[in-house]
Amino acid sequence: MKEITDGENKQKLKFDDSEYFLDDLPKEAKQIVMGLRTADAQTKMYEDTLKLIALGKNKMVQDLKMILDKIEPIQNG
Repeated sequence: MKEITDGENKQKLKFDDSEYFLDDLPKEAKQIVMGLRTADAQTKMYEDTLKLIALGKNKMVQDLKMILDKIEPIQNG
């Protein structure tokens, strides 16, 4: 699904190799398109959140490594 605007500023929906004017779609189809837009926005937001969490986790691992490098580990056996 891809949305484009033509020269007349009419929004088009490209779906499965076909194009449709959004204004000409039935109400139910417009609601589904809006739901898909929302789902796309939320997916992007959560992907960004996961990237931030991974970045923070990597920083904590680096910090722990720096601290543990200064400490003598216990001897096994």
